[in-house]
Amino acid sequence: MQLHEGATQFMCYPTEVLGLYEPSNPRPPFQHTIAAITSAPSATAPPSRRDDKFAPSIPPLSLDLPTFAKPSIKSFSLDLPPQTCTPGFTSYATPDPNGYVPADACNALWVYFPNFAAAVAFSILFGMLTIAHVGQAILYRNGFCWVIIMAALWETGAYAFRALGSKDQQSSGIALVAQILVLVAPIWVNAFAYMVFARIVHFYSPTRKVWFFSPSILALIFVTLDIISFVVQLVGGGMAGPGASAESQKKGLNIYMGGIGMQEGFIVLFMGLVIKFHRDQLQAERVGRLTADKMAGWKWLIWALYGCLLAITIRIIYRLAEFSAGLGASNPLPSNEPLLYVLESTPMWLAMLVWNIVHPGRFIHGEDAKMPPSWLSRHLCCCRKRRCDECNGKLGHTGAHHRRLADDSELEENYEMYPNPKGPRGRVAAALVNPSLDAPSRDSSPNSNAREQLRLRPLPAADNHREVSPEPLSYTSHRPREFLS
Repeated sequence: MQLHEGATQFMCYPTEVLGLYEPSNPRPPFQHTIAAITSAPSATAPPSRRDDKFAPSIPPLSLDLPTFAKPSIKSFSLDLPPQTCTPGFTSYATPDPNGYVPADACNALWVYFPNFAAAVAFSILFGMLTIAHVGQAILYRNGFCWVIIMAALWETGAYAFRALGSKDQQSSGIALVAQILVLVAPIWVNAFAYMVFARIVHFYSPTRKVWFFSPSILALIFVTLDIISFVVQLVGGGMAGPGASAESQKKGLNIYMGGIGMQEGFIVLFMGLVIKFHRDQLQAERVGRLTADKMAGWKWLIWALYGCLLAITIRIIYRLAEFSAGLGASNPLPSNEPLLYVLESTPMWLAMLVWNIVHPGRFIHGEDAKMPPSWLSRHLCCCRKRRCDECNGKLGHTGAHHRRLADDSELEENYEMYPNPKGPRGRVAAALVNPSLDAPSRDSSPNSNAREQLRLRPLPAADNHREVSPEPLSYTSHRPREFLS
């Protein structure tokens, strides 16, 4: 090993590589390396392997690739099941022993805690009216009073279910029945007012008309309109029932408001006819066209009618104001239960109470109290058979008092007839004569004597209101066509 002075690095190389192997100084085979001291490396950069003139010149390469349109993916929606209001849901509230939960909970069916005592009190009040109306209908024998009885029954049921619902506020069936009954029960009271007015006109009016409407037409028109309003309100009230979705409730309330709006419009038209009748009656009273027994009764009934319609109108205005702003928290009317009893329950109770105080049966009674059949019932009911007053309204029977009734159309087709004045119903009682037979033939007929006696018999009394033909029941007129014009 050779050490050079000032060396900074030791390097070991084999002696054979350095050419320092001396055969005269042999070393063991494992000592063939020497340490060599080299100089410090220079700081100059190593020469470049390639000059700049030999730098490769590669021209730029451009690829003309085709362009593709941005893919458009159609939007789609997943029909996921709606979130259910179950325990653990965000807005679910645990009901108390009566089933009450706050109004903003998803499982709330009532927007307030229903007052049990108030519901029981009004169910008792309406139940008392029901019993009173049933008793008066039996006492005065007024069959049409079943309409006001139905109204009282529905109102009684509405508040009875409301009382039950206050103890079981999670029952959607109880809440739905209570709401529908209280919403549509006033329709029955409205229909009863229409029917009473038709009977007032028939019994008290000298002309038995209001404007050009007969009592039967009045009842038919307005009761039909009331039924249409009833159906619309029933559909709307069912759609807006407790437990329905917000969209269904909104649509149901709009339909219901349309129904009660129709109802109030019909009331306004009806009130015009009532006022017209009132003025006509006052005029007839001044000129002395009313009899003594019909001077005062109609006024009591008309003022009762005004009071009933006013109570119904107050209730309709309240319902329109309640539902017009929706059922949200911004509308305080749906959540105000005392206001319901003041503007809904009380007016309807008074509207039915007035007919207990001024019952139509107290004033409208006697022979003129019965309403005549309407045009529809005369042409479509009972297969066109006529009732017999002397046989208690039985149909399809015969008796000695029955005679053939001749209509005007039949009388115009006959050449010969015995002239008689028309009866109060427009029918003419006449003895039909067969023009195909001469006088001797008629005299020799087996029924000629009986027919002649009946033909000369005077008409019955005017108060009987029956037109009796002088022909016996077995007689059938024979009118050959060659003798008819």
